[in-house]
Amino acid sequence: MGGIMSRDEGSSLAYFLLGAAVGAGLGLLLAPRAGKETRQRLADWLEENQEKGAEFLAKMKDAIPEKKEQFAAAFRAGKEAYQEASRHDHERA
Repeated sequence: MGGIMSRDEGSSLAYFLLGAAVGAGLGLLLAPRAGKETRQRLADWLEENQEKGAEFLAKMKDAIPEKKEQFAAAFRAGKEAYQEASRHDHERA
């Protein structure tokens, strides 16, 4: 449906991103480095990705209502076109 994201797809994406973040964090923690170096790398990674995550969530928060309205408008237009076509079919009969 070209760009329209359902609530389930948005939830799946959020869970995917959460899983990726947890996996990356575990990878950093389990890497063979000194504890202090690992903690610093993890802190740096978390800080960097926190900003990206916040930006992504803000975009999604803004985009979902817009996409929902676009979908509703398309649905209404399709419904009206179907009703119009049905009227024409009944008039011809």
